[in-house]
Amino acid sequence: MRLNVYKSYKYAALIVAAGIGKRCKTSVPKQYMKLAGKPVLCHAIEKFLVSKYVDYIRVVINENHEEYYNEAITVSVKSTKLLNPIYGGKTRQESVKLGLESFEQMSIQFIIVHDACRPFVSSIFIDRLIAYMGDCHHKYAGIVPAVALADTVSLVNNSVIESTLCRTKLKAIQTPQIFNFQELLLCHKSTNKMFTDDSSLMVANQRNVITIHGEKNNFKLTTKEDINMAQFIQKFLVGTGYDIHRFIKPQDCSQCLIKICGVEIEHDMAIDAHSDGDVAIHAIVDAILGALGCGDIGEHFPPSSSTWKGCDSSHFLDFAIKKAEESGYSVSNLDVTLVCEQPKISPYRDTMKKSIAKILGISDEFVSIKATTAERLGSIGRQEGISAHVIVLMTTLI
Repeated sequence: MRLNVYKSYKYAALIVAAGIGKRCKTSVPKQYMKLAGKPVLCHAIEKFLVSKYVDYIRVVINENHEEYYNEAITVSVKSTKLLNPIYGGKTRQESVKLGLESFEQMSIQFIIVHDACRPFVSSIFIDRLIAYMGDCHHKYAGIVPAVALADTVSLVNNSVIESTLCRTKLKAIQTPQIFNFQELLLCHKSTNKMFTDDSSLMVANQRNVITIHGEKNNFKLTTKEDINMAQFIQKFLVGTGYDIHRFIKPQDCSQCLIKICGVEIEHDMAIDAHSDGDVAIHAIVDAILGALGCGDIGEHFPPSSSTWKGCDSSHFLDFAIKKAEESGYSVSNLDVTLVCEQPKISPYRDTMKKSIAKILGISDEFVSIKATTAERLGSIGRQEGISAHVIVLMTTLI
């Protein structure tokens, strides 16, 4: 597929997240429920962020869900591609129309409409959809994914089967769906009828829409059963990390700060290290790299190199996170155990959790920071240093 040819066009993604999820019956709207450590909506957004062919992303939200949305985006989505959200209408169709109108002045050629509660769509499929549209846009106004039905399909009335339908030509239509922007906008503005998706609206308005083979895993989270099933189709990786640093007497005793989990703490000793000596972050980096099978921190940032002299350890963690993203994984949760006699960790625990969570792009509820002593045994017990043990769970949506 010659995707580079299609970059001359402007593509926008419209993610519909304004529903209240009546069928799911959960206290938190299903698009904001946590899946692999992140809200379902964030997984959907991130799939479009990965595509270098998508220029803009807009989310249509329920006006009563703004707090949910802001919390979700603050935690895990950072990109200039993501535009400010807009409020949706009473129906999905009204929400899509409002979303389309928000793009009217932006010279969009093609619009990709996606349901927020389909977190399993792959970024590869999104690029394939764009490629097909680039090839066929002169003949068709839209392209949508469809999957064959595996089960027998019957017409049922009051629990009684009236007839069995021939499923040969029946397909289940999914999102994302891509359309000529102006054509879809015109169809939305010129109809008073209600449709369950944009492809049916376009077909009812005599626009040519074709299907391509969709993805079986790209199912919509509609009921509690769907949410439960989603928990079982994730892939998991586990990594462990360990690091230890020696304490040394500081050159300047007036103010000595050591860094743990990215937080500066007053202590009467300094850390003996090539970088800033953040023992916890070093162990976290090793845990992530280990889970991915990418070596260890010393392999990528050798202490023999002057480049890393005094380097902020958050740089190493950013590197590890990027390696994870390249493999399609993200940190779901992690557990850090710090071992030292001094300094006392408990006064800083909450700040440490927030610091690590911010770097990782997850909620601090998925970051555990614990501390213990060595019961005065060994070098740690003699207050000669500090060590950190970490276990991390990495997840990806298949």
